[in-house]
Amino acid sequence: MDPASVIDDLRDAPLFAKLLDGQLAKLATIAQPQRLAGGHTVFLQGDFADAFFLLSEGAVKVYKTFRDGRSATLRHVVPGQTFAESVLYADTYPSSAEAMEDSHVYRFATSAFRNLILDEPEIGVVLLTTMAQLMVLLNQRIEELLLPVPARLARYLLELCAAQRSPTQCRLPIAKHELAARLGTVPETLSRALNRFVRGGLIAVENDTLVVLNRPALERLAQQ
Repeated sequence: MDPASVIDDLRDAPLFAKLLDGQLAKLATIAQPQRLAGGHTVFLQGDFADAFFLLSEGAVKVYKTFRDGRSATLRHVVPGQTFAESVLYADTYPSSAEAMEDSHVYRFATSAFRNLILDEPEIGVVLLTTMAQLMVLLNQRIEELLLPVPARLARYLLELCAAQRSPTQCRLPIAKHELAARLGTVPETLSRALNRFVRGGLIAVENDTLVVLNRPALERLAQQ
């Protein structure tokens, strides 16, 4: 790839946005571009952790597999976000990652990135900030899993509308079976919760678009 294009992609990532041009140029030298087909496994939980990634195009899900065989989606990675940052502090991946559609990522080998941090400590500082934000996110996910499924769904829908900058309407960005995994439940339970919301006049669903009809009631349900 053209080095200038790589630097532009790195600059577009919030994690690296504040780095100077010279720092971005050094970072670009260790950024390995990769194309991933939809459904491709990036890494599996327990694999040796040898790299972390920046998503520039497409979508990736990070998920955890439990001993009983169930899995729960921890986060959906969108372009501009990094994932698997824990490789800098852990020997194995604590979760798995899979491309949800054809995607483009940059791979940063752990050893090369550690050497870069020694030369450019500011890069390490911005990474620590991201790690702290991820810790907050994971704590929220743990708290959510203690809630009833309708409360988890209500929280997700309210957050989704806020992220799409609309208090009353949002587009579901993932399939329902993926949403069920994100909420730590099964598709059948999710469908019952959605139908309950529709029958109760809280929401209306048209294809992949959701309209909030009773926001106060949805907010109350999210706090249960």
